[in-house]
Order: sequence, then structure tokens, then C-alpha cells
Amino acid sequence: MRIRSTSHKHSGVGFTVLELIIVVVIFGIMVSLALPAMSRIIRHNRVNRAATVIASDLQNAFSTAGRSRQPVRIQADSVNRSYQFVDRKTGIVLRIRTFYGDTSEFKLTTLTFTPATVDVFPSGISSAALTVGLANGDYAKQITASTAGFVRVSK
Repeated sequence: MRIRSTSHKHSGVGFTVLELIIVVVIFGIMVSLALPAMSRIIRHNRVNRAATVIASDLQNAFSTAGRSRQPVRIQADSVNRSYQFVDRKTGIVLRIRTFYGDTSEFKLTTLTFTPATVDVFPSGISSAALTVGLANGDYAKQITASTAGFVRVSK
């Protein structure tokens, strides 16, 4: 039987500092290439979610007017990137939605309503067709609501 020597020699297991630096540099390059794409994806996602929320709110305005048998006014505030639904008869604010600032998850750079005020009547008809434009940076969506209450999201 042969006895092995218990002395260990450096076996070369592990990484050198140069190898670690190369891996870190490659990782940094990959992250720097991915960040602009991630930023773009986040902007698109915010606009798409905001468009869904606004379209849903507009549909709710039409159904609220029908359920309550009272006209509902949609009032937009482009400066604050917000809108509100108001009971036209009593002036009571039914809903306020803001898409601006740090408190908003959407952080839109543009929100425009054309026209800025629309009345929705209990019959399901509105006083005018409504167009809503929203954007975050270079990505934009448009929402249209016909006078008959048909709401559509498009590019």
C-alpha cells in the first residue's frame, strides 16, 4: 500500500483578479445596453395601463349616468393631467383621477381631452365625441369615445 503525501501544492483552483475584472466589465456592458430598452418598456407599459384605466373610467361615466338617471360631466384639467366626473345637477365630484407627479404610477407627460368638458346624459348619449391623447416621452396612445358611448383605444 502506498501512502500519499499530505502536503498540498497550489492547484490553480479559483479565479484571478484579471478574470474577475473582465467578467465585471462584460456584465457592466450588458447592463448598459439593456437599460434603454427597459426604460422604453416601462414607458410603454405606463401609457398602456393609463389608457386602459381612462377607457374604463369613460365607460363607467356612461353607465353611471344611466344608473343614476342624472347627467354626468367629464371635466379635464390638462395642466394637472387629471380629470374628474361630476354629477351635473348637484356638483358632487364622483371621481377624480390624476396622472401626473410622483404620486401617480403612470407619470404621463401629456394628457389632453378634446373637448375639455363633455356631458353624458342618462340616455347614454354624450354632448360631444371625446378624444383623449396621452403620452409618456415618445410613446403615445389615443382614446376616442363616440357620442353613443363607444370607447376605443388606438395608437
